[in-house]
Amino acid sequence: MTTSYGDELKKSGKIIFTIKGVSMRPLFHTDEDAILVTACDPEKLKNLDIVLFFRVTTIRGEQYVLHRIVGRRRDGKFIIAGDNCIDWDIVDPKDVLGVVVSAQRGNTPIKLNGFRYDMYKYLWCKPYRFRSFVLIVYRKIRGVGSKLKRVVKKLIRKG
Repeated sequence: MTTSYGDELKKSGKIIFTIKGVSMRPLFHTDEDAILVTACDPEKLKNLDIVLFFRVTTIRGEQYVLHRIVGRRRDGKFIIAGDNCIDWDIVDPKDVLGVVVSAQRGNTPIKLNGFRYDMYKYLWCKPYRFRSFVLIVYRKIRGVGSKLKRVVKKLIRKG
């Protein structure tokens, strides 16, 4: 029998796991970064905290997701988005399992405080709707650039 993240947080109050996926790039890197999450009272969470929550979707089924709180609705639910995501989730506080308290890449801690981190949070993470627009434009430009690069390579080979 396997223990879920939620069960382990209830039992010990903390979990450590390795990041999977790219939704929190550039802050966290998949298969490289270890994250320490502690159990928390969802009512004490603040905007821009990074939280672990549980969601069920029709496409992916049950998932544990590590994303950032970017707002709170009048009904008390959180607006949560990954730092590298176009979309966001509306999450009930009861589905939030814990909050990130530290992280490290290899033997080096990832700073989750200080001036640079604050600038990153307030200029990139907080304006999540604007960030979504920037990411869409960036991905379209990158896609066009890739196609252009392939065409140029073909022309050079034929040359």
